[in-house]
Amino acid sequence: MSTTSVATAANPRVLIDKLPAAPGDWDRNQEPGGIVEYRLPDGESLCTAAKIAVRPDILSDAAVRLVSKRGCSDAGSDTFDSFDAAVDAVG
Repeated sequence: MSTTSVATAANPRVLIDKLPAAPGDWDRNQEPGGIVEYRLPDGESLCTAAKIAVRPDILSDAAVRLVSKRGCSDAGSDTFDSFDAAVDAVG
């Protein structure tokens, strides 16, 4: 079972500032607590075509957690030990 680890979590403000703008038809939204969501709208569904949420990771020793969705379904998650690795994965 994971324990909460705020000490290694990314600084929310720095994470928001370092992540890139949304490419092409994607939208970028910022939420409180350093959560940044990239969404690709789907005109034929209530769900987005795709969504990537990037947030400080307080559930493990990693700095950043990236969660992906495809349509209405989860498509997995990854953790990163540094800002730069997370930014590279998003960019």
